[in-house]
Amino acid sequence: MGLVYPLRDEPITMGKSETADIVLTDGAVSKEHLELTLVGSAVRLRDLQSTNGTYVGTTQLIESVVPAGSVITVGRTRIHLRTDEAPMMITPSEENRFGDLWGESLAMRQVFAILSRVSDTEISVLLDGETGTGKELAARAIHEHSGRSSGPLVVLDCGAVAPELVESQMFGHKRGAFTGAMQDRAGVFESAHGGTLFLDELDSLPLDLQPKLLRVVENREVTRLGEVNTRPVDVRLVAACGRSPEEAVKRGALRRDLYFRLAVVRITLPALRDRLDDLPLLVQVLLERIGGDGIKVVEGEGFDHLRQHPWMGNIRELRNVLERALLLAPPNAQRFDELNLRLSPLLAGTEPRKGTVLTQGMLQLPYKEAKDAAVIAFEREYLRAALARNGANLSKTSRDVGLTRHHLRKLLRRHRLIASPKTGSQEG
Repeated sequence: MGLVYPLRDEPITMGKSETADIVLTDGAVSKEHLELTLVGSAVRLRDLQSTNGTYVGTTQLIESVVPAGSVITVGRTRIHLRTDEAPMMITPSEENRFGDLWGESLAMRQVFAILSRVSDTEISVLLDGETGTGKELAARAIHEHSGRSSGPLVVLDCGAVAPELVESQMFGHKRGAFTGAMQDRAGVFESAHGGTLFLDELDSLPLDLQPKLLRVVENREVTRLGEVNTRPVDVRLVAACGRSPEEAVKRGALRRDLYFRLAVVRITLPALRDRLDDLPLLVQVLLERIGGDGIKVVEGEGFDHLRQHPWMGNIRELRNVLERALLLAPPNAQRFDELNLRLSPLLAGTEPRKGTVLTQGMLQLPYKEAKDAAVIAFEREYLRAALARNGANLSKTSRDVGLTRHHLRKLLRRHRLIASPKTGSQEG
């Protein structure tokens, strides 16, 4: 089977050495086998004095320019050369959602069509887009629409794991491999066996681990820390970077060979400000999910403010704004234009640090209002997690969190986490 890598307008090297831009595991390939340079719509090939040569068909090349679309052979590997000048034409989807991604704009329907096309393949996918555009949702949608949907979806945020622990998280470890390794542990590759692995914030992965990751991606086998034997893994790879992948490569945060290996298909999720026609649909969907399903979404002055906002935090910022507006809405609010959105361009895109209950909307409030909103948000999330942890059983949850059953029930009803007496209760 041929390997397909997207070419760029700068020289790249291909070979068996880990210092090559594109690393091949073929034993018949030299360490530094070939150099490729994009020249207009063609590709210049220069054989780097390889042992077994570079061929197009039966013709051995030393240095030559070949048209894009050519298939070359190095060692026992066939490679299809293409450029990005002629983007693949795919008819936009007629649906307004794919998984938990929503949109009626042409940009989003084109994304849905591409996601649908790649989901049922084994191709590695690199998701691109600003923070808050829904890259994890896209990864979940790819998994759910694939032949691996019955298998696990495992997510690893490479930027959220301490550098000294990320290798263990990724590849697993043997008991005693390092201080604190009290038992054998599988890494995310093993945990995702038979399913999909989403590696987020890939450019946060320490550089010294990236060659090891590349070998796992190429060979589909892992070696736990402290072990010498390998374990086969069957996973579909989806990855994303915190910033532009090209910028990550240029600043040295992401190895070029790893980028090329994962970017077999690259999908860019558009920023919210580039698809403002989707706002009515997004507002309706988000309100339903955060408890505002009784609010009638009608365009008016409120939507005019939304369309003028820069949305540097994208969908995540929109959700935060709506959560804050709903928390502080009048008790009997029924229309969207009754919500106080309090949008501030000066704070656009300002996001709280991970692990806090603050939202972007709360950061725009006076101190007392922000504190009250944060307490409400904390109670809701804390109680939701406690209830789920105890199987929705009130007695167990009461003992777990140290509250009386009466007080706990009162809080759960306040946050609409259990039914009120009028509608019936499913308390345990």
